[in-house]
Amino acid sequence: MRFKDLEIKELVKNTYPCECGLVHDPKMERIEISEYGIEEAIRFILNKAKGRIMVISDEITFEIAGRTVLEKLKETKKDTVHYIMPQRNNIPVVPDDGTIGETLIRMPLGIDFFVAVGSGVVNDIVRIISYHLAKEYAVIGTAPSMDGYASTTSSLIINNIKESCQGQVPTGIFADINILQNAPYIMLTAGFGDVLSKYNAVREWRFSRDLNREHYCEEVAGLVWKAADKCVASASLLKKRDKNAVVNIMEALILSGIAMGMYKNTRPGSGSEHHLVHYWDIEFIKRGWIHPLHGNAVGVALCVICRLYDLVKAQLSVEVTDLNTENIENILKNAGCETNPKTLGIPKDIFHDSILYGHTMSSSKYTILTHLNKYDKALLEKCAQILTKQYYIDIL
Repeated sequence: MRFKDLEIKELVKNTYPCECGLVHDPKMERIEISEYGIEEAIRFILNKAKGRIMVISDEITFEIAGRTVLEKLKETKKDTVHYIMPQRNNIPVVPDDGTIGETLIRMPLGIDFFVAVGSGVVNDIVRIISYHLAKEYAVIGTAPSMDGYASTTSSLIINNIKESCQGQVPTGIFADINILQNAPYIMLTAGFGDVLSKYNAVREWRFSRDLNREHYCEEVAGLVWKAADKCVASASLLKKRDKNAVVNIMEALILSGIAMGMYKNTRPGSGSEHHLVHYWDIEFIKRGWIHPLHGNAVGVALCVICRLYDLVKAQLSVEVTDLNTENIENILKNAGCETNPKTLGIPKDIFHDSILYGHTMSSSKYTILTHLNKYDKALLEKCAQILTKQYYIDIL
């Protein structure tokens, strides 16, 4: 059996010498998404931690699961401390240098093992801190909202610029399915949009393989495609908060993160759709605005890039993987996801400019935006005008 066909719990148990020339290592010990997720996490943490444990959450995730985790660890008489990252002026915690610095200042000495209780922001902060302190950590997820649980990098805001910073994968990922099912629906749709975008990430990886002979691994790409398929199968059930649908999304998010970690690069999991979102995020940060949840924005950007490919694919020198734009948009709509940048809240000028300058968000990842900027800027400018008209003037 090829590793892309393995169930997620089995996948993390081995390393895999691959025909692509790499040895793929998940670098993870345990994944548990079930009704007993927290109990299994406690057992795992107690086995891993040889000294003081630190539980980190934000104000919301502390009430959802952090308090329970803390109490269960203290019941064992294990030396355990905790820190709750505070909101400022009722604004959710931001993964920036200020939050990281304050967390470090509030941290006592002698921490041996970290526990992140939360989703994107909490996980990114604990990942980067534990990495630089050379300590292991586990994460207890509270929402299936993003693919970063198993990532090796943290998405952080440093000096008001969004950066992808090197970190480490958690030794274990745990979640209580009952908590995941009751997460705010906007976080469920964020996770769904993030996973569905992997179709385009793989398409663009293949595009650069065929055009530029970029290194490519069909096994890793297949793992990511499998994650997206897993979500599509659950789209119509998501609105009902169906247990299997929520589990499928969480596992798909973890799978795509594992795939990027096994390839030691985000190439398998992000393409030009992520570059648009990074551009939007940076422009929002410049203006002091709160940007949309990452996955919801990525789902919208996926639709935009699908429409861009429809406009230019006949003029490309290599054939690209076909993604039916109408089908992609309908899948997202059936799951209750947004598909239009205007209704997502992206201003017209920022949207237009993101088509022209989105390629600047990555100097190493070759996408359709990179290609058009390099070989046909006039066509790129024409597409920016057409897409802006479609979303902001015409009625879709």
